[in-house]
Amino acid sequence: MGYSDMYLRRMKSLGDNTYERNFKRKAHEYKIYSENTLNRFPCYIDGRKEYAIFQDHSQANNKDLSDDKYLILDNDVECNVGSYLQWDVPQWGKSEWLVFTEEHKTIPTHQQLKIKEVNQRLKWIVDYNGHKVCNNGEGWGAYVQNQTLYTLGVSFAGNYTSLVNAKMMLYLQDNEETRKLGIGTRLFIGSNVYKIEFADNISRVGLINFLLDEDTKNPEIDNYELGIADYWQKDDYKDKDKGGKDTTPTNPDTDDKTKDDENHDNTGDTPEEPNQPQIDWKIVGEDRAKLGRSYIYKTVYTDEQGVEQPYNVTEWVAADIEDLPFTIQDRTENTLAIRVKKDRRLVGQKSNIMAKDANGVVKNLAITIVNMF
Repeated sequence: MGYSDMYLRRMKSLGDNTYERNFKRKAHEYKIYSENTLNRFPCYIDGRKEYAIFQDHSQANNKDLSDDKYLILDNDVECNVGSYLQWDVPQWGKSEWLVFTEEHKTIPTHQQLKIKEVNQRLKWIVDYNGHKVCNNGEGWGAYVQNQTLYTLGVSFAGNYTSLVNAKMMLYLQDNEETRKLGIGTRLFIGSNVYKIEFADNISRVGLINFLLDEDTKNPEIDNYELGIADYWQKDDYKDKDKGGKDTTPTNPDTDDKTKDDENHDNTGDTPEEPNQPQIDWKIVGEDRAKLGRSYIYKTVYTDEQGVEQPYNVTEWVAADIEDLPFTIQDRTENTLAIRVKKDRRLVGQKSNIMAKDANGVVKNLAITIVNMF
């Protein structure tokens, strides 16, 4: 092998050009740092054992000190936003972290990500009949952050008094199961129950962030001991074929009727007609109407398959001891459209919306006028 061959081989190992040579020097510097640094620890990333460097958020930032960490990894380690990391820290014991953001480095000698410590573990019902909880009963680690700013957890949207109304932002890994959490789902956060108002899995790919609104705990359906909201299934969800209770509504007016009453009703020259089953219907719609908003109320009944169907009525009536706080925009056989007047003096006023069917049965729904926001 001649001198020129040895020179070319040497240059190829160092890099064919200035960029490659400088990059390999940087990669070598990182390798030496990674092998000798004091903050390199074994950990588990999504169940896989790896070695990672945990860098404190900022040693010089006295204004924003926190337990957020930077995670430094080799390029061949698989880790993404939304990954879970178990770290056995000698000073703290075992802890769980959630990968929050990742950095696209301009000099890709290694990976750098930001992690936040899991401060809540959430469980919820995903199957009413089987009572299954999420992640095979283990729950999902979440990072929860208070979103309540100037209101200090108090809402003034009630009728007359202020209400406790804390807001929380919750971050979870984006996967097939966590996507089942929809608007209106109730969750235990600590010892309180919160309801999901908004979900977003676009802004931070790999994570879903939920805006939560504080809700009222209900001992009849919430399991305080396990920390699972809506734990006990309602009768409406029971499967009749599997021995569940049949909760078909009954009409006391017809049930209390004796045979003598039936014979008395059917007296006359005309032949007796078979008794027709009376349909149990109701008015559905928002019972808290906000100033300046429009609402539609419907009359429905539940068929044998448990599906709500429209029910025709003969008359709609709106009643109030004072002037009506809303205007009626449209009436049909099964709908009533109203628009609430935009007058703050109406806040707290109650009104009744009534409907009457062909059999003379009257149903009503009481609504309360509340603030716009």
